[in-house]
This record gives sequence, C-alpha cells and structure tokens, in this order.
Amino acid sequence: MAAQHGTFVHALAREQNAWLALIELLVQEETALIQGDSEQLTRLNEPKLNQLQTLGKHIRARNISLAALGFESNHRGMSAWVRQCAEDQVAALWHRLCDSELEAQNLNQRIGTLIDMRLTSTRQALNVLLTCATDRGGLYGRNGMAMGPAGGRPLSAA
Repeated sequence: MAAQHGTFVHALAREQNAWLALIELLVQEETALIQGDSEQLTRLNEPKLNQLQTLGKHIRARNISLAALGFESNHRGMSAWVRQCAEDQVAALWHRLCDSELEAQNLNQRIGTLIDMRLTSTRQALNVLLTCATDRGGLYGRNGMAMGPAGGRPLSAA
C-alpha cells in the first residue's frame, strides 16, 4: 500500500510539472498574440497540442488510480484521498496542482479574448476593404486614389 501511495504521489508531481509546462506555453502564446507574432503562434501549436495530450494522459491515469483506491474519479474524489492521506506534502502538492489548472484556464480565457479581438479587427478591416472594392461609399476608388463621397471631389482637391 505504501508503494502504491508513493507511486501515486510521484505521478501527481509529474502531472504538476506538466501543468507548469503548459502554463509556460500559454504565456508564450499570449505574448505572441499581444505582439502579433504569427510565426511564434505557429511554432507553439505542436508543442501546445503535445502538452495537452500529455496532461490528458496524466489526468486519466490519476482518475484510474483513484478508482482503484475506491474514490470517485474526479476532483472531489482526489480531495477525499488527500484528506485520507493526512500528509501536508500531499495536500500542498494537490493544491498547487489545482492552482496550476486554474491558472491555465485563466490564461486560456485571456488568449481566447485576444483571439476574438484580433478576429474582430480583421473582420472590420475586411469590411472596409470590401466596401471600398465595390465603390459603395469607400474612401478610395478602385484605382487606389482617395475620393470623397459619391459625386464629390477627390479628397486631395481643395
């Protein structure tokens, strides 16, 4: 039983490290979005996907271990197991892991907001271009020259 306990605690430590690695990637992704660095975003796609898959494996393994120990395969079951252990180190590790999960969720939410802002800006720019291309009240004609409202003088005319 003690060996199984030790193995489970080591698995939690590995899961915590996986969360920290994901957080690092998410911070890089957030920075790349803020800076508009599409090349960096592209480079982060594969490592981020791999890290998410690794985390998924850790979580599935934790849930399987919890079930084998007779606990629910979720956060509630994990918290019950931690209470049963009555070890400060295990409780601290579990709390750090939960904090890391929350931090990753918050980062992911901020990244989603940044992506939404970029998409909105891109849509607005496309709408301006489409309006201009169809000569429906745009500021530039098809020849790229500035022009006033329909029937008016070019903007460069005094």
